[in-house]
Amino acid sequence: DVTYGWWAGNSGVTNRSGKFIAAHAAHTGLIAFGCGAAHLVELAGFDPSLPMGHQSSLFLAHLASIGIGFDDAGVWTGVGVANIAILHLILSMVYGAGGLMHSVLFAGDMQDSEVLQAQKFKLEWDNPDNQTFILGHHLIFFGVANIWFVEWARAHGIYDPAIEAIRQVNYNLDLTQIWNYQFDFLAIDSLEDVMGGHAFLAFFQIGGGAFHIATKQIGTYTKFKGAELLSAEAILSWSLAGIG
Repeated sequence: DVTYGWWAGNSGVTNRSGKFIAAHAAHTGLIAFGCGAAHLVELAGFDPSLPMGHQSSLFLAHLASIGIGFDDAGVWTGVGVANIAILHLILSMVYGAGGLMHSVLFAGDMQDSEVLQAQKFKLEWDNPDNQTFILGHHLIFFGVANIWFVEWARAHGIYDPAIEAIRQVNYNLDLTQIWNYQFDFLAIDSLEDVMGGHAFLAFFQIGGGAFHIATKQIGTYTKFKGAELLSAEAILSWSLAGIG
């Protein structure tokens, strides 16, 4: 019983949550394949004697920013770059296979799945408790990604443009400073503060995710919340793709 207008993006998957997951898996596979292939293309034509910006290097520059492919002094070594590209290509096949399995073999609607745990992730746009349950899991995964980034900077190191070298960065969890930066992002001039912001965000997202999973919907809920949740998910997914 679809009650959304034709313009609502989620109206087409109201009773097809399994197909919705299949589409997400295929989408993720395409992104992973594009990243891996682009890495290899840039690597094949990369000239370490020229600045990355003069070679239209986007993907290698992202790896360089987290200290991959260069030594501590910022000198090109190429170590690990090809491995990461190939890993992305392998994962793209895994995601694609998952999308095909959800599309062909598994239930088209998660509510019809034989797995009880999977049934909890069915899409009920007019059920606020269902929406907050799914949102909670999304937030936890985002929080884990932030923890990975903070720990990578602490243990391995990231590129510091101020000293033009890779260094280990310990997070500065100063809540007052983090709050002040919300009103002036251009004032951030310390990688320690950047990592502190990510550490706080990880705690905030994981805590919020657990809250959404364990509790019921709070506040007024309308049928348009489903469309808003889908839009927010799309924006966050593209943001993470850009960061990656």
